[in-house]
Amino acid sequence: MIVSILAKEGLKRKEKLIRCAGKTGREGNRRHMKITLVTTMRNEGPHLLEWIAHHRAAGVTDFLVYTNDCEDGSEALLKLLPDVVHVPLEDGKKPPQWRALKAAWDHPLVAGADWIACVDCDEFININSSISSIPDLIEKVEADMILLPWRLFGHAGQVGFSDAPTTERFTRAAPETLLYPAIGSYFKTLFRRRGPFRQLGVHRPKQKNADRHGLPRIVDGSGAAVPDSLAANEGQIMLWGQPIARDLVQLNHYSVRSAAEFMLKRGRGLPNHQQKQVDLTYWVERNFNTVEDRSIAHMSAATQKVLQQFMALEGVSDALDACRNWHRQRFADMMEEPEELKLYGRLLLAEGAAHLPEAVALDLIRRYGRAHGSN
Repeated sequence: MIVSILAKEGLKRKEKLIRCAGKTGREGNRRHMKITLVTTMRNEGPHLLEWIAHHRAAGVTDFLVYTNDCEDGSEALLKLLPDVVHVPLEDGKKPPQWRALKAAWDHPLVAGADWIACVDCDEFININSSISSIPDLIEKVEADMILLPWRLFGHAGQVGFSDAPTTERFTRAAPETLLYPAIGSYFKTLFRRRGPFRQLGVHRPKQKNADRHGLPRIVDGSGAAVPDSLAANEGQIMLWGQPIARDLVQLNHYSVRSAAEFMLKRGRGLPNHQQKQVDLTYWVERNFNTVEDRSIAHMSAATQKVLQQFMALEGVSDALDACRNWHRQRFADMMEEPEELKLYGRLLLAEGAAHLPEAVALDLIRRYGRAHGSN
């Protein structure tokens, strides 16, 4: 069932202000570019408002949000926000994210979009300070698809909960060049709906037959054309062992947040790999605090403007508080379980992931290649 979220009549003026946020310079004069973000959420209540505000301020026009078994009040909060369409997922055999992406391709917000990205609630599109918006980024390149390279952000020494914005709390990250582990070279994509694509994918869209429709024109995070080998292989979702270009855009990935918030992530699981454990291994492979990266800070003022307008909408503040309270109580309940408490303690002991020397990282890559080839 699809539930479109329509704002109350008395809030139309505020909604208009929210829609206009982030439109500066050329963007205010160009044809209205429709950009849709597609995502799946489960118990993301404390974070979803900032995530939507950030991308709204950056030029995203529509949000298609699929929810799965939410218990924290996320769905009630989503219903209060303009330009958000919320779709509760029914039970199914496949992971919820895959079911959502399959259904989303024909949804009006996707079918009618100019550009689309599938981005999770812990991923924030970070455009260079020389660019005013996502539409400006799109206009700078000749492409059907723009790579959004991951930058892994760690917990920055934070243990508990905070109501401060994610982008301000977590400013320690992996170095720009991270040879190991491989997940440091993953990317997601922003792509043109009218390009040679046939379906959404978690990291990149599924492509039409190249013989009939040609290969998509793909550029990296610096706007340079990628090799045809990457364009031809829709299964390639990482740039392992290659330089990562991010001069124009990167995707800030706050996959762990604080130790307490990580425990809540463990409780809800992963949307595309339900059997994969969110455990100490997951934490160690992603909790990089090697260098400081505050490059997203230039987007904060516009985000805060939209966030304040959201908070002025009737019921939003109370709904957000309810989500936050649920998360704090859930964490307290988890700390009564011996195994969960033991893991939490180990997270605190494993303070941060080590940035391996280049020679060691390359040796691991070679060994991994040999081991993988022998299976």
